[in-house]
Order: sequence, then C-alpha cells, then structure tokens
Amino acid sequence: MQRAEYKKTSIWGLNVRYVDTGEAGDGPVVVLLHGLADSLLSWYCNFDFLADAGYRVIAPDLPGFGESDKPSHLEYDPGSAADFIYDFCEKLGIEKLSLVGNSDGGLIAGLFALEHPADVEKLVLVDSGGFGRKVSWLLRVISVPVLGDFIFQPKLNSMMGLSKRLFYKPPAVLENLLPEMDRLKLLLGARMATLKSIRSSINLLGLRLQWHILDRLKLSDVPLLVVWGASDVIIPVSHTKITSQELPRCNVQAIPECGHWPQMEKLSVFNPIVTQFLSSATTEPGQSKP
Repeated sequence: MQRAEYKKTSIWGLNVRYVDTGEAGDGPVVVLLHGLADSLLSWYCNFDFLADAGYRVIAPDLPGFGESDKPSHLEYDPGSAADFIYDFCEKLGIEKLSLVGNSDGGLIAGLFALEHPADVEKLVLVDSGGFGRKVSWLLRVISVPVLGDFIFQPKLNSMMGLSKRLFYKPPAVLENLLPEMDRLKLLLGARMATLKSIRSSINLLGLRLQWHILDRLKLSDVPLLVVWGASDVIIPVSHTKITSQELPRCNVQAIPECGHWPQMEKLSVFNPIVTQFLSSATTEPGQSKP
C-alpha cells in the first residue's frame, strides 16, 4: 500500500475512512468496495498494482466497518450502501468511475451501476452477491435472530481461524494482516453492524430475493467482468455458469484453487485480469470455466 494514503471525510454525518492513491486528474478513478464484516484491507494487495497501471484508486471503509462510524440507526442493507457510495463519490468530486466489488461489495457495486449507469465506465464483480440464492450455511444460520447472535462472536471466531475459510490456501500476506483485521472486527458497533448487514440481505433460504440483480443486469450496457474463486465456500462458483448463460456479453473468469478473496489469494492472476479489462477500449465476451 505504498501508493495509498489514509484519509477521512464526513458523509451523512458519519466519519468515514478511506484510502486514495491520488488526486483529481491523476487518472481514471477505480473505487473498490469490500464485503460483509470486512474493510478496505481486503484490497491491500491491489492498490499499488492499479495505481502503477495509471488509475486513481479509492477504497472506503463502508459505514459499520473498518474505522468508519458504526451508528445503530442504520439498516446496513445493500441498497442504502449503494446510496452511500453515490454521496461519497459526490463529496470527493468524482463524476465518472469504474467499480470493483467483492462479495456484498459486489452486490453494492452492481446496484450502484444499475441506478447510475451514466456514471460507471466499467464494473467488476468478484465472488459477488446478487446472482442467486446460494450462500454458505454459516451466513444463513447467522441470519436467524438469537441463534445467529450466539454463533457470531468475533473474538471466538478469530480464535477458531474462521477468516482462513475465505481462502482455498491462505496466502502468506494474510498472517501480517490478520491482527489488524481482527482488531477492526472487535471495535464497538462492528458486531452489531455485521449482524444487521447479514440479516438485511440473507435469510435461512439464502440471499433475499429483493437483492437478485441478474435479470436487471441483462438490460445494462455497462461493461461487466465477473471474477470468481473456483473453490469459494461462501458463494459458490456455480453462479458463474448462470451468469455465462444469462449475460452472454459478460466476461466471466473463474480462477482455479482459489477461495472467496481472489484479489488477495491469487493477486498475480487477479490484478492483470482486472487491469486489462479496465484498460481495454472494448470488452470482448470471454469465459473461463471452473
């Protein structure tokens, strides 16, 4: 993260932390959106690569996560998060951007692109929510009140090494990042925000139907790249098959021996795929089957 600078701003009366690799005019803007119970640290391995490729890279800690404020009055649903990103970009004076979102951040990015297509140059969804109901049973169980409160205990989950379930084979860099990732999850309000986020988008049957965006994406002209870890146990790679069938213009890439965070686990594959897509003048459909 040598090219990234930590900054703070105020949106909706909330203190929001973000990183920014440049200033206005420093190249096309790419905004990176993290997933549930995560922070901008999930993009630790991508800031410098994208900045070196000529992009101004920005990644916020979404409300409720990281070092951003965690008020109890927010619903923490994907739609509100997409509205937040719009106001965040307005505050920073960003009029045109590409969006890269992982997991729930992918769903948020997709909703933003659907609501504000003229503002989005390209869209990259990484192991994203929104393509179908299937999500891990752990998330489904956590969505159940009382039972989920009992199961979701960040300190205990950390001791059990649940964060490593995000990966097919945890990368070496994770050992350096885990202490800070665990610290952020223990901040006051973080557990509440995570539980509300999960329950706003997931129930015992899986992803709530209101957040399915596949049919809406069929009508979108925003160039789309979908990247997936072929061994993801959080949101299954089978969603790429549906995506390939329903969105034939979409570029779909499944990365072998990779879990839910390809941006960290397979950065040597992920970074070139994304930068090539973002820099291409036109987007050719392409598929890599798991």
